[in-house]
Amino acid sequence: MMHSAVAEMKSVARTFRKEREGILNWWRRDSTNSFLEGLNSVVQSARSAARGFRSIAYFRTMILLRLGRLDFTAQKKLAYATH
Repeated sequence: MMHSAVAEMKSVARTFRKEREGILNWWRRDSTNSFLEGLNSVVQSARSAARGFRSIAYFRTMILLRLGRLDFTAQKKLAYATH
């Protein structure tokens, strides 16, 4: 394809060369980076919901809480029962 006179074919050939390992890994392992993209989406939604954090530690805590999908309903019931 690199010897083609069509510029688009050369562009496709360059892309295949550049992404060769990723393409072969998908065929060998049948996996993509979709899981990481999903995690990144959750992190970005936490960041935009807060409109900024005062510290990296708090931002990290919020990410872990969102990714962990923890259920705090039992703790809320306990808090109401004691007051």
